[in-house]
Amino acid sequence: MTLRIEPLPRKAAGPISLLHRACFPEDPWDVHAIEQIMDIVGFFGRVGWVKEDTVGFALAIALGEEVEIVALGVLPKHRRCGIGLALLDAVCGEAWLQGARRVVLEAALDNEAARALYASRGFISVGRRRDYYRRAEGLVDALILRVQLPTAPLAI
Repeated sequence: MTLRIEPLPRKAAGPISLLHRACFPEDPWDVHAIEQIMDIVGFFGRVGWVKEDTVGFALAIALGEEVEIVALGVLPKHRRCGIGLALLDAVCGEAWLQGARRVVLEAALDNEAARALYASRGFISVGRRRDYYRRAEGLVDALILRVQLPTAPLAI
């Protein structure tokens, strides 16, 4: 598998909304929601490619000393291949380049794979949002996770 991580083009809201739906079918974001996020000052994103297929994405917002990852998803058939980790590393690398000191995100309490991915890069739980994610069975809490970025350059 040859994976490429590239900056997200500014006009990619349509394709990203389709990816988001495939990654998060119980609570997908439409094109308008993605466009609103992309219009926020400080927005940046990354897209993962395998050959000519988009297989994952990350949406983030630089907020000075902190970067918030608002969404990170990998298509189900491409999970557990290192794509999520590569996207996470790319966002953290860009956060560091922009002068951020930490990265924060939310992960569903029931998403053990995502929580393990973030823990592998040093993210720790710093809070909780009750009933944050929608599931077919009801609402699920989100854990607020944060990592301090190193002071030395990251290998990107």
